[in-house]
Amino acid sequence: VLTLPGVQSVGEASTGFNVRGGATDQNLILLNDATIYNPSHFFGFFSAFNPDLVKDVQLYKSSIPEKFGGRLSSVLEVNNREGNKNKFAGSAGIGIITSRINLEGPIIKDKTSFILGARGTYADWLLKLLPEDFENSAASFYDLNLGINHQINKNNQLIINGYYSKDKFKLNSDTAYSYNNRNASIKWKHGFSQKLNMDVNLGVDLYNYDIGSQANPINSYQLKFGINQQNFKTDFTYGLNSKHTLRFGLSSILYRLSPGSFEPVGAESLVIKDVVPDEKGLESAVYLGDEFTVNDNLAVNVGVRYAIFNYLGPQSVRQYGANLPINDNNVIAENFYGNNKIINTYQAPEFRLSARYSFTNDLSIKASFNTLRQYIHLLSNTTAIAPTDIYKLSDPNIKPQKGNQISFGIYKNIASQGLEMSVETYYKQLEDYLDYKSGATLVMNQNIETDVLGTKGKAYGIELFLKKNVGKLTGWMSYAFSRTMLKMDDPLNDSPVNDGNFYPANHDKPHSFNFTGNYAFKRRYSLSLNVTYSTGRPITVPIAKYQYGGSERVYYSERNAYRIPDYFRTDLAFNIDGNHKVNQTFHNSFTFGLYNLTGRKNAYSTYFSNDGGVINGYKLSIFASVLPFVTYNIKF
Repeated sequence: VLTLPGVQSVGEASTGFNVRGGATDQNLILLNDATIYNPSHFFGFFSAFNPDLVKDVQLYKSSIPEKFGGRLSSVLEVNNREGNKNKFAGSAGIGIITSRINLEGPIIKDKTSFILGARGTYADWLLKLLPEDFENSAASFYDLNLGINHQINKNNQLIINGYYSKDKFKLNSDTAYSYNNRNASIKWKHGFSQKLNMDVNLGVDLYNYDIGSQANPINSYQLKFGINQQNFKTDFTYGLNSKHTLRFGLSSILYRLSPGSFEPVGAESLVIKDVVPDEKGLESAVYLGDEFTVNDNLAVNVGVRYAIFNYLGPQSVRQYGANLPINDNNVIAENFYGNNKIINTYQAPEFRLSARYSFTNDLSIKASFNTLRQYIHLLSNTTAIAPTDIYKLSDPNIKPQKGNQISFGIYKNIASQGLEMSVETYYKQLEDYLDYKSGATLVMNQNIETDVLGTKGKAYGIELFLKKNVGKLTGWMSYAFSRTMLKMDDPLNDSPVNDGNFYPANHDKPHSFNFTGNYAFKRRYSLSLNVTYSTGRPITVPIAKYQYGGSERVYYSERNAYRIPDYFRTDLAFNIDGNHKVNQTFHNSFTFGLYNLTGRKNAYSTYFSNDGGVINGYKLSIFASVLPFVTYNIKF
């Protein structure tokens, strides 16, 4: 996904991704209809999705279907295969960094099947190859996928999916970090007739992450965060006639957020327990869309989604003075609401419109317009060495994020040469995206609305894409220019960033380029190359010192006025396939590769220290050398 135009990450060893200038939390990431809050493993080195199990992947970033909501930038929809109903099959891979095994087959032949996948890493040795700063580091992950598919009859199908993943790491310190995704869902697919079909899905999604240290018994602690959401949705598809296909349905998500608990570990710990109260919210929506084929050249999609978000008790909520800044000095009341009491409601329609016009079979243009809303927010200190993410629901004092996007693209295929080309451009308006005040406290903040401010923003860009599908050399390359600018110009803001003028967002990276290629020397031998470049992300740096009140203080630049060094990485792999005999029971292959072929020291983070009265900046790199990998693969 990161090699596609308009998709980036903030940098080396980062988790999540950014689409068209959006923040990482503005992407709805779905695996078999389950929400995945952290889509990567091992500092972003591996995807959370097992590629051997994946059936299809769809990234929506221009025209977002009306059945999806709750995010501003994109939808990444990943679906696993349902398993072989006729015979047992599998695959496995053994490598020096990770290993994996996948099995599938019939439980009841031609009726019920299963598919199972497991991956794990044993990469502590790999960290020994990293710079000395990381010699005491450790990292590991594993994940499990299970799917069961039962064909009840020709009109009814039942699908059960489960997913579990866990990551642990520490970076040359006694502080350990861990997070896990847990998802379970059941789907019923029913066909009423050839024209009308229905999908009903029930699921629960859990995401937990914690930080802990037990180096010193008297200071041992554990800091925990979590998300628990329960989902229900029903989707209908009705083929009205040859020109109109209607899609309609409803959905509901019950959020339970644990914004933070700080607890002592062990009897000797003197840490004082602290808990930020849990949050609860209910997001419900109905939608209707029409896929209209006007003629052989023109197709139009028109849709509307109406979403309602209720912020629920139990909760104590501050009330601030009207037309006054939200801070501790302007609190006029604090009200308590009982369990499931509706505290606040936000509701609004969202509109989706797209059209495609085909001049020929090989040349077309597309245009789209989306309005979207988001009721869950992520606050993240992206410049920290070990970032801590804080999730927050919209409430009476924090409005939902709102966004409007318009996009246009030209698409050209040259079938004789196996080429696909496209040029896309877009413009987005953002409103009430949360950024933090200077000096804000994000962790264990009982009233976080006093340390964040709603911003207005704009994101715009152009994306180029070229793909080659046939011949010995296949692959694609992409380039994107994009900007994301924010400003805090609300007159009620008591501490606007950059005096209320536009400033780059933390994830603003104007230029990005990706090349992914595979050259097949012969049928069994091939070489793969991946090249990635992007502008360094913005940072705020100390630029001077001064004396005030008898103490020395630091003066900082304007927000995000500087940038870390640009990111560049090259990966190389050589693949050897076994023989291709059709009747062979086992098929094997080897992959030998080098990650970061040039050994470039890409910045994971930057920090500053006062060395003898002089402020010096330092760059922290994790994968700062060439990293080898070898994998033996087998299919049966």
